[in-house]
Amino acid sequence: MSKGFSLGSGTIIRFQGSDRCRVFNNLCTQDLRKLSHGQATETFVTDVKGRTFGHGIAFGLDDCVYFLTVPGQAERLVPHFDRYIIREDAIVSDQSQHFVFWLLQDRATVASVFGMSIDQAPSAGSAVRLEIAGVECMLVHAAWIGPESFLCLVPSDANQTVIHDRLGSDCLTSDLETRSGWEHLRILAKWPWYGLDFDDRNLPQELDRDQLAISFNKGCYLGQETIARLDALGQVQKKLVMLSVSTASVPISLATVYAEEKEVGTIRSATLDESGDATQVVALAFIKRSHFQSGTQLLVDSAQAIVS
Repeated sequence: MSKGFSLGSGTIIRFQGSDRCRVFNNLCTQDLRKLSHGQATETFVTDVKGRTFGHGIAFGLDDCVYFLTVPGQAERLVPHFDRYIIREDAIVSDQSQHFVFWLLQDRATVASVFGMSIDQAPSAGSAVRLEIAGVECMLVHAAWIGPESFLCLVPSDANQTVIHDRLGSDCLTSDLETRSGWEHLRILAKWPWYGLDFDDRNLPQELDRDQLAISFNKGCYLGQETIARLDALGQVQKKLVMLSVSTASVPISLATVYAEEKEVGTIRSATLDESGDATQVVALAFIKRSHFQSGTQLLVDSAQAIVS
């Protein structure tokens, strides 16, 4: 069944001012020059070397642009954004403490929470303001656990029990650290978690989300030369892939992946596949170019693993 998860606080950064889109656009892989009210899109934040300084959802509401990502990132990201504001009309601020994150599995769950039909529920790529029991929330499409999942950002000083009541038994108390109850959904959706599956040592193309999070025709931005050069060459030396592992024992993070006796990669995150066979593990792993093609058979802790 569809579910909703109460998560606590993540990171949400707000850009204000007439140059808000231009400033953010200059620091990320997605084309945000025309990001308007009601639009949401996935993007990487890059450093001067073209590496992944952050990853999340950019969205526009009213006269602001927001960046939504995993917890504990504001102390890194706000100074990074702010240092590249010279004469532009833009103010960057950390809004993380003002919101509680709720993860809603699909549009049916959204409809249930907000008392609407599924046809009325927002679609992919959207961000809206909606009211629930007199409390205004921000609802943002974020494919963390599937193509139709949404994050509902509820003011932290508001009564949260109304969402619990609307979801009933389908409401699960979880978190953004262990991701209890939805980690298997995240891995099945192949949503990479910053700080766990990758960090600022990785290049955006290594995450295999080019079509979703990278614009190759937006023009110059921080680190664009590296990303464009890699696109022109058409090769990454490793890539994040999903593995199906025939075992009931979840491998630890950084466990080695083998092809016969040759080391070809490392596990980044893994969990039992709660949607299927209890003796099957799903994992995200960085695999070398020679073995990351779909259908490749590998080994993890002597168990057979297949690249999905």
